[in-house]
Amino acid sequence: MVTMPDAPAPPKVPHEIAGDRLIEIAQKKVPEAEPKPPADEVALVPAKKPRAGFLQSLGKLKPLLPILSGGLRLVDHGAAQAVAQLLYLAGGTGNSQAAAEEELQEGLAEIQSSHRDLHHQVLDQSVELQRVQDQITLLRETMERSAVEQTGLADKVRSLNHLIRIVGTAIAVLLVILITLVIYLLVSRH
Repeated sequence: MVTMPDAPAPPKVPHEIAGDRLIEIAQKKVPEAEPKPPADEVALVPAKKPRAGFLQSLGKLKPLLPILSGGLRLVDHGAAQAVAQLLYLAGGTGNSQAAAEEELQEGLAEIQSSHRDLHHQVLDQSVELQRVQDQITLLRETMERSAVEQTGLADKVRSLNHLIRIVGTAIAVLLVILITLVIYLLVSRH
């Protein structure tokens, strides 16, 4: 029977590797060949078995190492300070607790007033934006009307140009006819 090799394991995170090494080192510290204890130390032999059980329990906690390392990162990022501040506020004396509550109320009042100011600014901006949109709409309508008027004016200029050409051609033809008649009259009188 042919067995397939196991799929490669995903690369381990450095803190998992360190945790694996610690567990292996702790398990290797158990001596392989223990000398026979004297009769008066026989009571110590059962005490070493719970240690092996403890190491096995520690091995079962191996999947929790990423969670513990995340918790340590939270401590590094100041979460412990925030918890300590909350504990201080919760367990403080009446005088300091009242001062802390008053400070907290002042902070909340400042936040609420700044929130109201921001809300009013947003309303003002939305009204101003609506005005600008109305002006843009009026400007667009005016431009459309002027474009229609320019198109009509261009049509009128073209038609006037055509009329001027027709009238100019008619005047030129009449001038040629007049010159021809004058020449005919002058020739016929002589």
